[in-house]
Amino acid sequence: MTPLHRDDGFDQVMVKHPQGFEIILVRVAGTVHGWRNACPHVGVGLDWGDGRCLSGDNELQCAMHGALFLADSGACFAGPCAGKALVRVPLHVVDGMIVAD
Repeated sequence: MTPLHRDDGFDQVMVKHPQGFEIILVRVAGTVHGWRNACPHVGVGLDWGDGRCLSGDNELQCAMHGALFLADSGACFAGPCAGKALVRVPLHVVDGMIVAD
C-alpha cells in the first residue's frame, strides 16, 4: 500500500504516485475515486495547470480540448474521446489515509 493523501474532505486534488505519474483524486457522494491524470484523447493532463479539473458535482473536464468525464466512473461523455475512459487507480481509505494498492 502506498499512502497518497490524508482524507480531509477535499472535493478534488492532484497527487503524485511514487512511480511518478499524477493521480486525480475526486470525492463523489462520499466516495473517493482515483484516475491517472491523462486524457485518453492525446494523453495530456486534464488540469488547467493548477491541479484542478473538477467542473461539476460529478464532472471532470480536460483543459486542452474540453472533453468531459464522469468523475465516479471515468467515462468520457462529451468531446473528442467520447466513449473512452480515464484509467482508474485502485485505492482505498485506511485510518483516514487514502492509499494506492
